[in-house]
Amino acid sequence: MKRNAKSTVAAGFLALMLIAPAHAASIFPDVDQNAVYAEAVEYLNGIEVMQGDEKGNFNPDKIVSRAEMAAIVCRMMGEADSLSPSAVFSDVPITHWANKYIAKTEELGIVGGYGDGTFGPSDQVTYEQALAMVVRAMDMDELAIAAGGYPTGYLSTADEQGFTDGIEAQSGEFLNRAVIAQILYNVLYF
Repeated sequence: MKRNAKSTVAAGFLALMLIAPAHAASIFPDVDQNAVYAEAVEYLNGIEVMQGDEKGNFNPDKIVSRAEMAAIVCRMMGEADSLSPSAVFSDVPITHWANKYIAKTEELGIVGGYGDGTFGPSDQVTYEQALAMVVRAMDMDELAIAAGGYPTGYLSTADEQGFTDGIEAQSGEFLNRAVIAQILYNVLYF
C-alpha cells in the first residue's frame, strides 16, 4: 500500500515533535529559553511547585521571601492541600497570606523561626536558610546535624546531595526565583 505525501509529512512532523527538545520556547515571556534555569522553571511550573504571576511572568530575578519559600517547600512536599492557619509566630497573623504554609512547615520541623517567637515572613530568604529548609524537607536533617548543624552542616549536606549543582550562590546571599528553581529542580528531577 502506498503512502500519500500528506501522511508522510504528518508522520515526519510527529516524529520531530517527539524528539525535539521539550523547551523550544519558554512558557514565560521573562524566561529566556536559553537561560540555565529555563528547564527548571518549566519543570516546576508543570508540577505546580513554582508558578508565574497574574501577568504570566515568572520573575526570575525577584528575591524570594521567607514566607514564599515556606509556600514553595509545602508545594514541593505535596503538603499544600488542607492546610489550616495557626498562630505559631507572633509576626505571622492568621490573616497573612502564607500563614497556613508557615504553620505547616513549622509543624513538620522545616522552619523554627528566629528563636524569639518571630518568623520574619517578609525577610528575604538567604542561601543557607533556603538550603536548610530543603534539606529538612528531604528528611536529611540528621545528616546535616551530624555534618555540623546550621548552617555549615546543611550547606555541606545540600552540596553532597547535588542540590547545589550549577548554583553560584554563597552563604548570606539572598536568593532569587531562578536560583530557587534550579535548586528544587536539582532536588526533584535528578
